Amino acid sequence: MLRLSVARCCFCLVIVAFSCYYHEAMSAECSGRDAPPRNRQELKTRLDDLRKTYSPYLRSLPKRLQTRSKDLIGPLWRMKFEVEEAMNDVRPQPPAWFGKDFDDSDWQQVELPEWRYTQGKPREPKSCIVWYRTKFPALPAKPGRRIFLVFDGVDWEAQVWLNSKFLGTHRTYYEPFRFDVTDLLEENNTLAVRILDGPNYGEPIAYWSVFPLVPAKQMRYAPDRLKSVIDHRNGDLHVGNGFGIHRDVYLETTSDPCISAVFARGNPEHREARIKVETDAVSSKDITLGVELIPENFQGKSYSVEQTYKVPKGNGAKTISLSIPNAKVWTPTTPFLYRCRVTLNQDGKIIDSQDVLFGNRSFAIVSEKHPRKGLQAGTLLLNGKPVFLRGSNINGFNALAYWGENDRLIDILLMLKAAGFNSVRSCQHVCFPEVLELMDRLGVMSEQDQGGCRGKKRDAALKQLNYCGKALARTCYNHPGVVLLSFANETNFDPTDVIREVLKVDPDRIITPISGNPHGGDAYPHKGKSTYKFSDDLWANVVGNFHPYRGWYAHTGQIWKISKRLHPDRMVLVGEFGGEALDGYETMANNYPSHFRPTPPADADTLWGHVQVKKTDRKQITGFRGRIPKNLAQYIQASQNYQADIVTEVTAAWRLSPRRVCGYFHFHFIDILPANWPKSIVSHDLCPKKAYYAIAQLNQPTVPLCEIVDQGKAMGIWVANDLDKSFDNCRIDWSINRDGKKLIGGNISAHVPALNASLLSKVDIQQVPKAAEVVIVRLILSDSSGKIIACYEREVFLRGWREEDAIWSKADKK
Repeated sequence: MLRLSVARCCFCLVIVAFSCYYHEAMSAECSGRDAPPRNRQELKTRLDDLRKTYSPYLRSLPKRLQTRSKDLIGPLWRMKFEVEEAMNDVRPQPPAWFGKDFDDSDWQQVELPEWRYTQGKPREPKSCIVWYRTKFPALPAKPGRRIFLVFDGVDWEAQVWLNSKFLGTHRTYYEPFRFDVTDLLEENNTLAVRILDGPNYGEPIAYWSVFPLVPAKQMRYAPDRLKSVIDHRNGDLHVGNGFGIHRDVYLETTSDPCISAVFARGNPEHREARIKVETDAVSSKDITLGVELIPENFQGKSYSVEQTYKVPKGNGAKTISLSIPNAKVWTPTTPFLYRCRVTLNQDGKIIDSQDVLFGNRSFAIVSEKHPRKGLQAGTLLLNGKPVFLRGSNINGFNALAYWGENDRLIDILLMLKAAGFNSVRSCQHVCFPEVLELMDRLGVMSEQDQGGCRGKKRDAALKQLNYCGKALARTCYNHPGVVLLSFANETNFDPTDVIREVLKVDPDRIITPISGNPHGGDAYPHKGKSTYKFSDDLWANVVGNFHPYRGWYAHTGQIWKISKRLHPDRMVLVGEFGGEALDGYETMANNYPSHFRPTPPADADTLWGHVQVKKTDRKQITGFRGRIPKNLAQYIQASQNYQADIVTEVTAAWRLSPRRVCGYFHFHFIDILPANWPKSIVSHDLCPKKAYYAIAQLNQPTVPLCEIVDQGKAMGIWVANDLDKSFDNCRIDWSINRDGKKLIGGNISAHVPALNASLLSKVDIQQVPKAAEVVIVRLILSDSSGKIIACYEREVFLRGWREEDAIWSKADKK
């Protein structure tokens, strides 16, 4: 059963009032099991089906093999700022706070894990140096055993001392790290961690970060939601960074030698899996290395191999290729996973083991170096076949995982799939391992972002990117859902070096180095003027990316101007696009937290929530269909209409540019906290806004589309097909409807080519009376037998196309 939060998915009363046009043309023939949802009941039905479909993939069938012990350190620590706000990039020498006998009794006592953030100037995050200290008992290692001090995550740069001895430094918040402390542990121990955080100390900074950056009385995240962001308010700080020991710290006892890391990936085209095992040994030893690939979430065949291996002293690595001719393939609809179990065997006994999950999948790009007949350079390939990414930006999934709210996270991922999304962009941050695993299990592809490299200290951050690139490549290697990596947001620099560093770790990785260009175009165009000229060997792993906010920051209010198709060229990703909308009134009144001020009455002349819209700006007048909204209910109606308009027009443009756009990531999907960032199409209470249903229509792999042209006198009828198969002898029935009645309509024959978009007909719609200011366009695509392939319905503010900018001057008269 689905959680009550989804089954009773909020559907705001205000939305019902202004969505009558949208629903009047619905019919049972377009509401099949795989059809995109158009209302709350269809969404509930679709989610019930998806839960049944994907529930088996959430299973873990193999029995666990325990060869290590783990002892948590904490949770009580002491904390103190060395530098609460650094005014320059000078790194002071550390004070003697690392000493075992240093008196920290006057330091603040805190409970870890935790992650804190602070507010500096707008879009200028603070830099700081903070210390954490704790004491813990330990027993000495038994003969032949080793003990490691492990940190699962520290943000940003950690300098670590144990019993006054400096162990080392680590940077990046998403990569675990460890130190061998076998010979350093005492009966009673003191652990000190000095954290340097912020742009003054080289941390790459973007707008978003590990967790949502909401204004709050206590700007702190903890594994307990009730202890997190206490008294948070609507809005977003846009500061981009925070600090803390935000994951577990523990002692892990292993054998000698031991496994330090395992990297596994299958390639269905080559029918083999490659497994790289990294080892760590005090001295060289002969062992038997075992590798077993066990079905993780399905019943099936296992694959195994054993090899003798002389483990070198210190760090070593061994790569094994294993034939897997009949292995199940990971896809978004069949996310089969394998458990790669690596064992070290000595004298017939398993002395160490490590498991990782992975998928049998490949992800590549058509390029000048690796062309594919009939396919545009830049076309993305999943398991050797063309794939179009239909995605949305996300933020806050780490918070849900942190709080143990996996059921809610599953609900959200299924809502993505219900709307036809097959991918997400983890916007300007990297997801926690448990989030990545859940997306692997539910068949959600993702782009993971390092983020950063903005602001006054950009050059210092750029120096960290090579290090970050290698860490991110290692962190994401085993996850089949992670198909893209990115290292910066809306900036411009030469990413050649970081690309090469990533490819040393993962030669197959596809990279979109910079998500968006601050000047609006591709940050590194394949042709034309560009500071950065990549060689063909790099273009074999690189796809371009841009952020066009048509209708929001450009052509404001002019929905009749924003659906512009792109000319054929090397394929690019659209990293962000979209517009803002207020939450529904029911969300505001019933589901905003009690510490927000009371929600105003629906008829009050005020805005509420978190918005950038003005009460009566052009966007609102267009959204209110040529009239001036005058109260909160109407402001909600206008904003949600206009957000749906932008999503519809701009997404259609990407679907109708099949020789230029290889995928898109709408911005953004859901607010995890109330009224956090209004470009979401789903509110924090899982209530979809109108744009959710609109983009669900457009996300269909094969879909008939319409384009209003010639100032509303004609309509182009298109069909877009992202599948690698064509449909012959098809038919499209079209109609324009109002108040439940068909005004005009007809049908046309259609050939639907594979991986393309075609203009099938341009029909005259001047017969639609002027009184029909808002209409429903309905298209039904059927195959030669009459079976429906896809339906498409959309609301059109037809008077906007007919009068264009004049609607604003006429609004006062309405």
